[in-house]
Amino acid sequence: MFQIKRIYKEHYPNGKKIIYQYVSNNYYDVVYKERENGWAIDFTLKHYETPFHKYLEGEIFEDHIEDIECYIAELNEEEVGIVSISQEKWHNVLRINDIHIDQSHLHKGIGSKFMALVKKRATEIGVRAIVLETQTSNYPAIQFYKKHGFHLIGCDLLSYSNNDIEKKEVRVEMGLVLEI
Repeated sequence: MFQIKRIYKEHYPNGKKIIYQYVSNNYYDVVYKERENGWAIDFTLKHYETPFHKYLEGEIFEDHIEDIECYIAELNEEEVGIVSISQEKWHNVLRINDIHIDQSHLHKGIGSKFMALVKKRATEIGVRAIVLETQTSNYPAIQFYKKHGFHLIGCDLLSYSNNDIEKKEVRVEMGLVLEI
């Protein structure tokens, strides 16, 4: 049986670890140019010569995020995915902090069920938009977000290191404007 249920930080006194991982065959190459009358940033889809693998361990209940809501997806009582969201009240948006589906359960609709939950919570809270962060190296995630109506709303060329462009891991912000 499949279910999504909310979990709470107080039930995890030692923290709740999460493993972020993905494989990507494509990436968006970023070219930044300063011009006399402005700037130009270009994103061009390119193909990796060998698939890019990302693996990172983290903590779902991050201390610096206020009012975090976390939900897990369970299939036959086995955790197969997790999503965390938080309202950024200062500009009235709902941020998807993390969304992760276990590799063995990708392409089974779990991510779409999480998106439906996030959109429902956004409507209940009354925010004007949903925003999230991903990387130019995470082509599968970008395609998933685009499928759910998200668009590029910005980027950060120095978010993870001083060489994000060269590493092909530029932070991109994506957003979905809601009808309020």
